[in-house]
Amino acid sequence: MSNQKIDLSKLSIEQLHVVKQQFDQELQHFQQSLQALIVAKSKFVECINDIKTISQDSNDEQDILIPASPSLYIPGKISNKNNKKFMVDVGTGYYVEKSDIEAIEFYEKKINKLNKESIQIQDIIKEKSQSSMAIATQIRQLAMKQALASKEAANASTTA
Repeated sequence: MSNQKIDLSKLSIEQLHVVKQQFDQELQHFQQSLQALIVAKSKFVECINDIKTISQDSNDEQDILIPASPSLYIPGKISNKNNKKFMVDVGTGYYVEKSDIEAIEFYEKKINKLNKESIQIQDIIKEKSQSSMAIATQIRQLAMKQALASKEAANASTTA
């Protein structure tokens, strides 16, 4: 992202439209990025909730369905010695065995990181929105000046 300042008063209306379009595209990109972070965060929160549920002692010998693919499940049973250990996806297809406490800490760190990134993106979105509104205001002012100038020119030519 460039922090280069542009003097809007020195741009033509066509140039302002191009700059506004660029800001709007960047704004849309950052809004999509923020939405993706929110989705990822909700998945991590869901993981934490699942870990807390499965690791309860009352779930010993509980029947479950284990996903083998997105549409295929295998019946299983939670055993007391295994309901405190989880295989955690640490990225790029690597899984690490972690205790319930370690797994929750892992996901909480991920959520904290996403929260910080979300705040940064929200700040960028706010800045881009303000810039886009300033450009739109400048476009309206130029359009009014051009309309006034053409009206004055038309009046001058009819009186001459």
